Amino acid sequence: MPYATAAAWKSVLYARAAAQPELLAQASHALLGGAPDDGQVAEVLDLATIAWVDREGWTLVERAVADGALPPEAARWAHEARAGLWVVEQWMGADVRVRNLATDEAEVVHAPGMEADLPPRAVLRAWLLPVAQTRVFSGSPDTWGPMGVIARMDLLAQWRTTPEPALLDRLATLRAAFRRQREEREAFIAHMGADLVTWTDSAAMERAFAELVNVMLNHARFPSLGGRTRAEAWRAAKGEDPKVIQVRLGGDLAGPGRHGIVYDSVEGVHVLPHLADVLDHLAGRGFHPDAVRAYVADPGVTALPFRRAVAADPGATARLAAVLGVADGPLDTLLAPHKDADAPRAPSVLPDFDD
Repeated sequence: MPYATAAAWKSVLYARAAAQPELLAQASHALLGGAPDDGQVAEVLDLATIAWVDREGWTLVERAVADGALPPEAARWAHEARAGLWVVEQWMGADVRVRNLATDEAEVVHAPGMEADLPPRAVLRAWLLPVAQTRVFSGSPDTWGPMGVIARMDLLAQWRTTPEPALLDRLATLRAAFRRQREEREAFIAHMGADLVTWTDSAAMERAFAELVNVMLNHARFPSLGGRTRAEAWRAAKGEDPKVIQVRLGGDLAGPGRHGIVYDSVEGVHVLPHLADVLDHLAGRGFHPDAVRAYVADPGVTALPFRRAVAADPGATARLAAVLGVADGPLDTLLAPHKDADAPRAPSVLPDFDD
């Protein structure tokens, strides 16, 4: 039944993608450089629903799971589906073992009735989707007849001249980074008690930040690592203990002030000097216009602290407008001359072990 399950899930995803023409256009342009022809629609749909990452770090399949349109196990597609060029190695009943030409990873795919189309040494271009305890092909793979090693390497070299392999790698990296960010934020909140924390002096913040990094690397366990800590995953991969990270705050963070950290669900971790002063001014609890102006002028500070202030108190826009010497208005309008609202939002996580 795995193919019936995959078909049902894809039906839900394809319908959702069809209702988002901008998403499909972006995916098609990135993959093909333009609109797909009739034979390319399915591959654009697979890219858009399984691999494409929206501005908040989610794939369409993850969105469908989150709102209940698909069961939780469908979320595996965002992180366990594999795409690329594969060579057929061996049939084992209704299952076939294939090997990725680029990475050399082997996978077993349930493919009943496809023996004649996929003889040993044949090459295929396909998505492999995890369903239950196996994998299935997404649709009908593009196939080439049996090839020797040199012919396969030539085909791989040709494929690498297309946008697809780099695009798949970039999106896979982005999905993994946003997944880490979401898991890490949960651990941050569990340890710190909130996703926004400020301190009264830099020494206290440095101690707390060092403890936080230690917890994240040596104690917190993450689903994406199979329930292991980062230190345990490092030892398993490297065969050695990781180097100890020495946490030191520099720049404005090392000086006097009420600095803080925000671990946002979209923008990730931001370590910000004088954060408490800025938030107090925008909340009407203090008077720190210079700190607010510095945030507005600093290209390294996004709109995040301002959005947090407005979410807590809509009157923050009037206080920001007063600092800027302009009329009150929506936050995006006030910040438009200073911040790029359309800038890509890259994941931002806490420090990791150094190689």
